[in-house]
Amino acid sequence: MSRLLITAAALISIGFAGCDNKNNRKPQTGPKGPAQPKATQLDRSKCDTRGKRVVQLDLNRDKQPDVWNIYSKRTEGGATVDVLTCKAIDLNFDGRRDMWKYYNNAGALEREEMDLDFDGRVDIVSFRRNGKIFRQEMDTNYDGKTDIWKHYEDGVLTRVERDSNNDGKVDYWEYYEGGTLDRIGYDKNGDGRVDHWDRAASKATAQKTPTPTPPKDDTKKDDKAPKK
Repeated sequence: MSRLLITAAALISIGFAGCDNKNNRKPQTGPKGPAQPKATQLDRSKCDTRGKRVVQLDLNRDKQPDVWNIYSKRTEGGATVDVLTCKAIDLNFDGRRDMWKYYNNAGALEREEMDLDFDGRVDIVSFRRNGKIFRQEMDTNYDGKTDIWKHYEDGVLTRVERDSNNDGKVDYWEYYEGGTLDRIGYDKNGDGRVDHWDRAASKATAQKTPTPTPPKDDTKKDDKAPKK
């Protein structure tokens, strides 16, 4: 699979959105914007193979591993069992790992990391709770720093915060209501406050204008000439 297809598929699966559940809040007097997000400290010890059992899989049968399942030992009911802690995947079959899935002690997926441009650095981190995404952090310009933060409620995308000028501060907010874009806030002077709101068009005004019915042509002459 080409790098372009993998990257496109990953980006398509992603999307941009956000929300504030207070429907009576007017955009003109909206919030300053949430507190500036801080860099998340990620614990990657679950993907460390030292002292763990590793099962390798060759998906494309080129005699090179493409998937690494990493297990740690745990005692349950007096018995020692292997528990999956991490799954590493080589998406483009170049011999390097591009995606990592982290599992909690109950075996549930709790975090995914992905290298979209295959440069060895993580570009997207997805955090899950009870199997559903509740936050994503993205590096869209591949400079090693997060510039988009996506927030979810019960697996539904509700808010997006974006650092559009790459100065390390959020200056763009998207809020969604019921999965539909409600408003967009902009910080134009870099003080962390929303300076301007764009309100999404209502469904009523966004409906397509019906095509008018052409008027009836009453001027059509009879095929027969009038009698003299």
